[in-house]
Parts: sequence; C-alpha cells; structure tokens
Amino acid sequence: MELFRLRPRGLETKRTVRENASSAERKRGLVWKKNMIGEERAENGKNIKLQGRCNCAQAVIKAYQDKLSLDDETLMKISSGFGSGMGGMEGTCGAISGAVIVAGLLANGSGTGRISRSVVSKFKEKSGATICRDLKTPVNGKPLCECPQCVYNAIAALEETLSGMN
Repeated sequence: MELFRLRPRGLETKRTVRENASSAERKRGLVWKKNMIGEERAENGKNIKLQGRCNCAQAVIKAYQDKLSLDDETLMKISSGFGSGMGGMEGTCGAISGAVIVAGLLANGSGTGRISRSVVSKFKEKSGATICRDLKTPVNGKPLCECPQCVYNAIAALEETLSGMN
C-alpha cells in the first residue's frame, strides 16, 4: 500500500526539478537537488529562514519546493498567514504548520492526521514546546528555540516521520 506520493499522479512530467541552484542561491546557502536527504533539507530550510524574507511556515515549505507540484508564489501565499504562531498570535509554531501543509501535499491528503501527530510529537521532543510564544520566551536570557532552529526541527521531524513510513 502506498502511503504517500512525492507528487500527485500525472504531474511528474509537468514540473522539472532543479538539479543545481543558481550561483546566488549557492552563496546564500540554498541548494535544491533531487533526492535531498533530510539533514540537507533541514539545513536548507534553516538557511532560508536566516535570510529573513519569509516566515517559519514559508521557510519549511520552500525547503520542499522541489517535491511539490505548486509554484513558489502559490506556496508562499498558502503559508503567509502562519507566521509568528498564526497571524502573529504566538499560537502553534509556524514551522509546524508549514510541515503539516507539506505533509498534506505529499500525502495527497491521505493519512495527514497521523503524519501530523507524529511531526508535532517529534518537534516537541526536539524543541521543547510547540507554541511560538513558549519557544521565543527567554529562559535564562535565551529563547527555548529560535525560529531558524524551529524550521530545522520541523523539517527533521517531517523527514523522520516520512522515512518511517517507507
């Protein structure tokens, strides 16, 4: 039984995967390639967030753009309201929201709830919390988990979950 597809059926030939990043992307630490392993993808997402041009949900989604059948502009619009814990309300971490969006797209909506529960659980183990406010509130002068690390942890949690399903 196939639990998830990397692309919805029929779209495999309609979108080309970028094998190599442009020189500007390489300088910024962004690299897209076929069959990127989890750690590379997580590091790439962290670097996207460090650039400061997108929220945590968008950084997670951008790290998966080579696996998704939607264009970059659409992906950024879909995830635009999840920054700073959904609309700036410091609720559920945007990186988790981004990972759940990616899970739904990769799984074609099948089993997304189960995947999401696993991602949230693994994220909490790695980060110490799932609520943006709790992650950002300084403890001994330092946040529990800063945004770029949250992006890394969300991608790592999703990769671990997906690899356990194969």
